[in-house]
Amino acid sequence: MRKWNLLWAALNVAVLCCTAAAQERGETMWLKANGVRLKSVVYRSARSSGPPVLVVVLHGDLPLPSYHYRFAREAAKTMDNMVVAALLRPGYTDGEGERSEGKMGLTTGDNYTPEVVDAVAHAVKQLKDKFQPARTVMVGHSGGAAITGDLLGRWPMLADAALMVSCPCDVPAWRRHMLTLQRSAIWLTPITSLSPMDLADKTSRSVRAMLLVGSDDPVAPPELSRRYADKLRSQGVDVTLTVLPGLKHNIFLEPAVLNELKEMVVVANQGK
Repeated sequence: MRKWNLLWAALNVAVLCCTAAAQERGETMWLKANGVRLKSVVYRSARSSGPPVLVVVLHGDLPLPSYHYRFAREAAKTMDNMVVAALLRPGYTDGEGERSEGKMGLTTGDNYTPEVVDAVAHAVKQLKDKFQPARTVMVGHSGGAAITGDLLGRWPMLADAALMVSCPCDVPAWRRHMLTLQRSAIWLTPITSLSPMDLADKTSRSVRAMLLVGSDDPVAPPELSRRYADKLRSQGVDVTLTVLPGLKHNIFLEPAVLNELKEMVVVANQGK
């Protein structure tokens, strides 16, 4: 009997270790969305009770992104009853060498096209169908924030809340800013991207939006987020804007961002 108890205890420890390791790595899911195959890495909270909150995380425009996986992992580790899916945007290859199908573009704001936005929307719908969440929250950084804003306007019933960090929310104005900053003709190349600013009047009044931006962001200055927040507010959307003193553009892994998500999830759970 004692030998059996020891074996049973060892088995339980092994199961717990494997579960913890899986939570640390996340579960890779490949989603077929709008004709392209997209990678998603899913992390789940250790403690669950009832339908979860689904959080979908979108990275920015720079090549070889993996930081959104880290953000998703930390979110799932520090909050209960969460499913957090970090999505690799169309055309991008991550730091592990795996690639989502589609066109990455030139990282000049040309990757927020209707095709890309719809592919992300279809991926989110598949995740919702699989996990049956009580609420869905979109989180995006930089170009991922722009796509999040486009989703709010183009697919207004897709998400209940959105957290947009360092957002180039007025794409034409942002590209003019980057032309001045970099003095490169690449910013004059015509694009077909959607701009959150142009879709703000189609955003559902039931959605809650939070925008975070560094006060010293040279890439997506606070004014771009401020104008977008003002337009959402004029449409009756519940929106808050937080300008983080002394911070620049790559702030996605700052504690303030995860804290804002925690607040948003608390409010989302209160709406059940």
